[in-house]
Amino acid sequence: IALLNFGGPWTLRDVKPFLYRLFANPSVLVGVPGPLRQLIALAIAQAKGPSSIESYKLIGGGSPQLAWTEEQAEGLRRLMNGNGNGRSRARDEVRVEIGMRSAEPSVECALRKLKEWGAARLVVLPLFPQFSTTTTGTCLDEVSASLRRLRWSPLTHEVKNWPDHPGYAALLRRTVDEAIEEAERERGEARDAIHVLFSAHSLPLKIVERGDPYPQDVRRTVEAVTGGLRHPWSLCYQSRNGRMPWLQPYTEDELSRLGREGARRVVVVPVSFVSDHIETLYELDMLYREHARRHGITHYYRARAFNGDPAFPFVLRSILKEAYV
Repeated sequence: IALLNFGGPWTLRDVKPFLYRLFANPSVLVGVPGPLRQLIALAIAQAKGPSSIESYKLIGGGSPQLAWTEEQAEGLRRLMNGNGNGRSRARDEVRVEIGMRSAEPSVECALRKLKEWGAARLVVLPLFPQFSTTTTGTCLDEVSASLRRLRWSPLTHEVKNWPDHPGYAALLRRTVDEAIEEAERERGEARDAIHVLFSAHSLPLKIVERGDPYPQDVRRTVEAVTGGLRHPWSLCYQSRNGRMPWLQPYTEDELSRLGREGARRVVVVPVSFVSDHIETLYELDMLYREHARRHGITHYYRARAFNGDPAFPFVLRSILKEAYV
């Protein structure tokens, strides 16, 4: 099993190289010829590097995504080789490796380990519930390229999306309910309503117009999670870069609207992420929190990411069993 994620800068020294790898990806700077794309990526890395370094300093000096992904992989290893009870068999039948599209350990590194171990079958599971060409798509492209470089042709199954998988939706709903419970405990005598704001990573409209199914997958997730939810809710998109139009409404605009309309208590739910990184720890917890305060939202709560939740490996196991059984 290859668990794949996008990756991030693990230390401050990694920030500029990570930005370069990110924007040199043809699935990110779509339609730009290779040499020009590399020049643009280099320019973006140099321009955005200093401010990105400052942002990563504020969340501890690097992205925690690698540590969380390793913990999730270890939980899955125990389940897959121990029948769910933690007891390993005499010889492990399932090997789990992690690979990052834009950081180390690379996708190719993960596949090489599996090949050297002697895997007969390969199941590729990108850790993005909603499919996009810019995330899952580019990870799967890198898998294909790596397999060619490794001259390896195992029987391969790719899990492309799981936006409304029952286990995933139930766990995400649990995080929503926990955040709502916290908001209700702190409400005291106040009668302010609680608004639930689902925030998904945005995407340039030009990519959506090429047929990217990401917005539909996001809606599938939100519909699966909001069934029976007794609080008002809305969906928005965060992490826009540049001046071109992206999926809307933008998270900052939706917070402004809620503030103007009198909302004082907001629970923000990150939709696109299974572990904390810069978009949750800096954007949601710092930038958007301050933006909400300036626009009259006095109580701002953020639903947790899955991170090391022991329930998440069970979700992954369920997805995998559906994939290859």
